[in-house]
Amino acid sequence: MVDLETMRLSVEDRVATVVLNRPRVLNCINERWLQDFGIILDRLARDERLRVVVIRGAGPAFCTGIDLTALASEEIGQPFFRGWEVAVRRLETLDPIVVAAIHSHCVGGGLQLALACDVRIAREDARFGVTAVKEGIIPGMGMWRIARHAGAGRAKRLALTADVVDAATACAWGLVDHVVSADDFEPAIAERVDRLLAMAWTSTRLAKKLVHQAFDASWADCLETFCEYQREATASAEHQAAMAEWRERRRAAAGVPTR
Repeated sequence: MVDLETMRLSVEDRVATVVLNRPRVLNCINERWLQDFGIILDRLARDERLRVVVIRGAGPAFCTGIDLTALASEEIGQPFFRGWEVAVRRLETLDPIVVAAIHSHCVGGGLQLALACDVRIAREDARFGVTAVKEGIIPGMGMWRIARHAGAGRAKRLALTADVVDAATACAWGLVDHVVSADDFEPAIAERVDRLLAMAWTSTRLAKKLVHQAFDASWADCLETFCEYQREATASAEHQAAMAEWRERRRAAAGVPTR
């Protein structure tokens, strides 16, 4: 267990859980939050056992983005904005599959954090938006991610009008993957984690890396990367075991005695 001022990390077997822990201010982000996040990211990147990371918020919300009190009192300066974007990108490019478990408010930096995850499970009461323009700041690289997930038009709607949409709309737009009731929230998270853990790790990790290149590299470059990754995947112990199991199943189906 790593228990920091604004968040905590626990690891059980191959699964890490990160809990954003500023519940009295809806887990909003300040300088201390960002420092703690960097510490957590360091731990996650070093732990080669990890296959899945779950990020969730303590208390009444997932995350409401930048701490406006700290911003108004000039406790947050320009270096914060670059540091935040770099940290979110570090999360996005971790080897483990990252699951966002979202309830209530997921706005501003909270939505950016969620979009940097690989899987987003939202409770029905979740609300999504980027309201930075109301405070005279730019939503940041979250718009880069929203445009990729939901399209430029919807990204502009959220960024330029500070609209907040419900979970069903966010799911229809591609901002979240699953919307469930409050009663089904914890079972849905557990089921998704179990399903991810059941996948072959080498191919899952490499598939994630390949998806990240889809918007940035040419088809030819992606083809070369794919072929390289496929060579690594087919040489893995997981692939060899899966093929051996398949051969045994085919032999059994054909009535051929197995050893």
